Amino acid sequence: MMISPEALHLWIFILPWSLLIILIGLCSVQLLGLYLSRRFSWSSAMWQVYKDSLWTAILIGLVAARLGFVAIHADVYFTHPLDILKIQDKGFHLYSGLVAASAWFIWKNRFLNYAVIVGSLAIFFAVQLGGLGIHKRFQTEQQYPELTFSDLNQQAQSLTQFVGQPTVINLWASWCPPCHREMPVLYQAQRDHPNVQFVMLNQGETPDVIKNYLRQHQFQFQHVLSDPHGEMAEQMNMFGLPSTLFFNAQGKLVERHLGELTPAMLKQYLQEITQLNEGITQ
Repeated sequence: MMISPEALHLWIFILPWSLLIILIGLCSVQLLGLYLSRRFSWSSAMWQVYKDSLWTAILIGLVAARLGFVAIHADVYFTHPLDILKIQDKGFHLYSGLVAASAWFIWKNRFLNYAVIVGSLAIFFAVQLGGLGIHKRFQTEQQYPELTFSDLNQQAQSLTQFVGQPTVINLWASWCPPCHREMPVLYQAQRDHPNVQFVMLNQGETPDVIKNYLRQHQFQFQHVLSDPHGEMAEQMNMFGLPSTLFFNAQGKLVERHLGELTPAMLKQYLQEITQLNEGITQ
């Protein structure tokens, strides 16, 4: 087991803290329902509806959250429609999911006392707010680590040189299939966003292997560095490839993403780091 700022790592499973907090909230509501069912002698049918509506609300919420995210980024999904199915990109709109799940729970339990429904929702949202608050307190503000890597010409390059512009640092390797799939997405983003620096930080491969891969696939990234010993991944607690880090112009880590990036998800991250920069310069 391993604990990182973003998730709980159990063997091959990665459980984001946000998901764990949601599950704790659902379990808390179910325990409340169990207590109330015994306290007020609910019929078995009422208790069954309560339980079923609670857990089916997860599915309703996930679908609504995904559709909400797709609607917000409809322009991107119009040109990449199959990406709608790539839910592993973590593209979900939180408020759409919460509204839909709450509406479903209320509708399915409309024959229960109003106070029971309000109390159930209150406990769930209280757990979410409390859990997120605790998680935030244990998160430390991260800046560029004091690390230096070599470029393809064997020249030392410090990461702190990128302070001053929003920067995307992608940890990748040529043998990694999802890295290869997302490479065109990052390359196109570099062309579309000249105000953002894209740093391709290879993990564990020699300069010749890196050069051959980039030449073969005709990728011309501005900044390609080599991290032969995985220092960046260890320093930033990024376990797995591909991993992407998003820094604002002040060198503060704003977001991190583990796994393959889709155009829509990358667009959202870029908006976050560029909007922060625009707000400061105005």
